[in-house]
Amino acid sequence: MFLLKSAPALILLMFIIGISCRELSKNNIHALILARGGSKGIQLKNLAEVGGISLLARTIKTIQNSACFEHIWVSTDDKRIALEAQKYGAIIHDRPEKFAKDNTPSIDAIKEFLEVHATVKDFALFQCTSVFLKPTYIQEAVQKFKTHDCVFAAKRSHYLRWKEVNDSLVPVDFNLESRPRRQDWKGDIVETGMFYFSKRKLVDKGLLQNNRCSIVEINSEDGLEIDSSHDLSLAKYILSSRTKTDL
Repeated sequence: MFLLKSAPALILLMFIIGISCRELSKNNIHALILARGGSKGIQLKNLAEVGGISLLARTIKTIQNSACFEHIWVSTDDKRIALEAQKYGAIIHDRPEKFAKDNTPSIDAIKEFLEVHATVKDFALFQCTSVFLKPTYIQEAVQKFKTHDCVFAAKRSHYLRWKEVNDSLVPVDFNLESRPRRQDWKGDIVETGMFYFSKRKLVDKGLLQNNRCSIVEINSEDGLEIDSSHDLSLAKYILSSRTKTDL
């Protein structure tokens, strides 16, 4: 009975979110994916397949399913990646080789993109290796971006951290005489790298974030970032397990 009663309210909420996203897309927020061809851990990592499609395709399709963007860009130096991006409806930005090296900071690649596309003021940077990106996360970020300079994906961590100071271990932000229990604190906010909504005015200062940020708190199990073959295998296993559970 509860599901029947709540279904109309859920449909209404999704309709309202959809309208809000379409309104914001008219304000010209551009989705941007940085996907260079070089990768040390996994060769052509952005084209690695999970669930039958590439990480790049999966990201593009999820962004499209959010219904929040009119423009989805893929900045790449690789023709194979460009072809895959075009296949799924993305716009290609040809990234110069000097901005696609192993040691090139993301902020430099973003700056180069913005210099070429002067009309882009607001953007959302997405990472293909965050395989469990969801449309609902994007929609929440879009809403929060209306009243903040920046929004990024984060999760909570309740691990107690230590640091080395002069060859000694020192606890970080907790008292050894009263170690906090998990239920005693909200946990540290940890970036996942899944996405960053930001503005040209911040990038002009060499920043993606300032003190007027908000977060979208994602489920911890969605925070996997693919950096190695082990991560890729784990993502495939998790996705397969979720699919079986849904059947």
